Amino acid sequence: MVDAVVSFAIEKLNEFLVQEFNIMLSEKDGIRWLKDELGYLQISVRAAEVVHDSEVLLSWTKEVRNVANDAVLVLERFKAYLEEHAARDQGVLDFMHCCPCFSKKEAKLYIDSTMEIESLKRRVVEIKNRRSEYRIDEMVSVFYKRQEQRDVVKKQRNKTLLRSISLESQADVVGFQDDFNTLLAVLDGPDPSLGYISIHGMGGLGKTTLARKLYQSSQLSHFKRRAWVSVSLDYQVKDILVRIYRSFKTEELSHVEDVLNLDEEELVLHIRELLLHVDCSYLVVIDDLWDLGVWEKIKSAFPDNKNASRVIATTRIKGVAEGVDETCLVHELRLMTEDESWELFCRRVKPTPNLENLGREMVDKCSGLPLAIVVLSGLLLHKESYKEWLAVKDHLWRTLKTNSVEIVDILSLGYGNLPFQLRQCFAYLARFPEDYTFSVYKIKMLWIAEEFISEADEGDGVLMEDVADYCLNELIHHSMIQIVPMGGQVSVCHVHNLVRDLAIEKARENKILGIFDPSKQVLSPIRLLEEQHRHAIYNGIGEYLKLFGSNNDGLRLRSLAVINETRFMESEDMNLMYTRFKYLSVLDLTGVESDEMAKEIGDMVLLKFLGLTGNTNNKPLIVPSTINKLKRLQTLFGSENSHYNFPSEIGELRKLRHLKFSHATTNLKFGSHQRELQTLEVISYEDWIQIDTASFFNLRTLSITANDASPNIPYSLDSMAYLKSLRTLALDFLASSIIPTIGPLSGCRHLTSVTLKGMIEDPSELRFLPDSVTTLTLRGSKFTEDPMPTLGSHLLGLAFLHLNKVYQGGVMVCGDDVFPCLQILKIDDFPNLEEWQVDDGAMPSLKAFQVDGCEKLKTIPERLKEVPSISVTFPYLKFT
Repeated sequence: MVDAVVSFAIEKLNEFLVQEFNIMLSEKDGIRWLKDELGYLQISVRAAEVVHDSEVLLSWTKEVRNVANDAVLVLERFKAYLEEHAARDQGVLDFMHCCPCFSKKEAKLYIDSTMEIESLKRRVVEIKNRRSEYRIDEMVSVFYKRQEQRDVVKKQRNKTLLRSISLESQADVVGFQDDFNTLLAVLDGPDPSLGYISIHGMGGLGKTTLARKLYQSSQLSHFKRRAWVSVSLDYQVKDILVRIYRSFKTEELSHVEDVLNLDEEELVLHIRELLLHVDCSYLVVIDDLWDLGVWEKIKSAFPDNKNASRVIATTRIKGVAEGVDETCLVHELRLMTEDESWELFCRRVKPTPNLENLGREMVDKCSGLPLAIVVLSGLLLHKESYKEWLAVKDHLWRTLKTNSVEIVDILSLGYGNLPFQLRQCFAYLARFPEDYTFSVYKIKMLWIAEEFISEADEGDGVLMEDVADYCLNELIHHSMIQIVPMGGQVSVCHVHNLVRDLAIEKARENKILGIFDPSKQVLSPIRLLEEQHRHAIYNGIGEYLKLFGSNNDGLRLRSLAVINETRFMESEDMNLMYTRFKYLSVLDLTGVESDEMAKEIGDMVLLKFLGLTGNTNNKPLIVPSTINKLKRLQTLFGSENSHYNFPSEIGELRKLRHLKFSHATTNLKFGSHQRELQTLEVISYEDWIQIDTASFFNLRTLSITANDASPNIPYSLDSMAYLKSLRTLALDFLASSIIPTIGPLSGCRHLTSVTLKGMIEDPSELRFLPDSVTTLTLRGSKFTEDPMPTLGSHLLGLAFLHLNKVYQGGVMVCGDDVFPCLQILKIDDFPNLEEWQVDDGAMPSLKAFQVDGCEKLKTIPERLKEVPSISVTFPYLKFT
């Protein structure tokens, strides 16, 4: 990724040059020279990165990477201080001469930056000289041809691996019975139209195995014409079509050699013509589909003969699965349960009683991934003693990677198929410890602050946050991230342990992130961190700071995160960190507890993301007024269950886009010039009504809570009318207080998620909710009139509905055609509900529902008796 590092540096240098900074011409010339020379070096870097077996080339590209990174850091620091004084209509040097209040510290910084630019120029000259001295370009030329040959071999190997590594060759199918029965019913169903089924999930789950079991089932013997073709990464459309034709052809048809001379379009027509003239149904399996490009080219070969023919596709990517056809049944394959995992393991290995507990421990480490279990069973197949099994357990992941190519290569193939930006975002997931659930919102803001996603990605109404959403969804669809649904939407995720291992490997290999974990016995932990510009610390900030001593060069560290810190952080360590790493753009201390926040935080002028320390003594943590110096700050993130008291200077941060806390903060004031604000969560109602919201036209997420000390304050939503970009709204008002009207929300046409806690007197008010709402939670309204007719007929796109203490009546009616898209319904505490009428046409998309606290409701409607409980269908689903 050295090429990408150099590209990033060139982009930053160019951005600086086009901005109007009053600096000496010689300084601009020096920066322009750096940009141009890095551009010339990049040509050699791109070629050199192809070669991996030359220490000279690796050392040379490493020097280029370091000078490019250092150029960005020097420039960012220089730029920050220039921006701080940009309001003055004088050049920086003139200002230094004429203004006695220009501090010696700032003058020294300017001089130091000038000297550092000159130093960078000298380093670039040395790098250029070494390129000639060590004949870098000649070495690249020799190795490049050799690498082309290797690529051909590698592609063939990957192709063979993806086609040959499937679970049916290693173990019987376990845990697929429900999936098998569900899909079999569709394949063997009475619908005469051509039916499509797509099976998706992460690599190693057994998609091919399940498809093979269906393909070979005796219950589908009526499919007289069949074709099975594996696509994989390295495909040729013509080759795929020829293989399909070979599968379908019969003796009376022309020889297959005749079709080898046909082009793709002619082959499609031949197959289509063949299937149109047969008097039986056909079954096709398109295995391991990686993109829709190949599918779009072959899809028309399969005509709809109205004879119940079927097509099955398997893929790792959700977007591909969903794009097969608009009528396609998309089936996601789950991870195995504990019992299923053990059963699969025991199909190959027969542990004696003294080995069972040890075996279960190792199987549990595989986290329900069938491929990992199969690989593990292969390692233990010919080992019989407790000592041998214990050796495998003690070195499980190292042993897997050493003795089995399958698990590493299959996971790596998924990574290698990602575009560069997604590879960076994926490798960054290594910052999270094993079995750690992380906030979806937080990871997206971190990607932006780390500049994996930048303002250069914006345009045509697309913001960086939209690009971050895209990246997250792509990684989810590629099964690299697993979602944990909460409250009807994706709010937290986690990474499978095997996938996390890959992220750690790629993060280290590509210099994206270094991890400090004192619980791991490493001979030289500093070697894992050196040359890494981002560090994640797992519980050990004190040891980390001691590790580097006083000679640490904090200039190169761009990002620092402290995660799962179990001890209180002393002010001495806090101050040491602020002074040593003052050039950070990301500082995440949400895993730390402290009783104060030092004013030195204001010296970290390059910060774009700041995760505040927590404070669990129920006293607000005082944020110092020096926070106003963080002019580049985009995201301010609070620790869970912590309170903060902000100074009025928070209103001076013009770049601020996101503030996210778990509790309302104190004294949170904003100015009309803070127009980039997109997230405000949580703010007290008392602070909210003091804000002029007319300029908050970019606000997308808003959470407001009431103060228990002010129970009689009148609530008004009039200020919401200005929030035209609002997407998520949560109002947590006192249950006894009345919300006069929610009418202002009708103008929020992009609103998708709404949580309202408070007293709404008339259910007809619900008609003011925009029809864009897909997730709705209502609490405490206590309507005497049934709210279902209004909700069901007005919010046609509603997918998630939670009603808590909102209805006092005895009869509730869900008529025909209401809630056409509703998938999840939960009803709590309707104390007088005795009868619930649900027509046959109501809620046709419902997947799960739950009723609690309705003691007088004796009978569940017949329409809902076949719908499973939420706890069974969505075991991770939480309600807020």
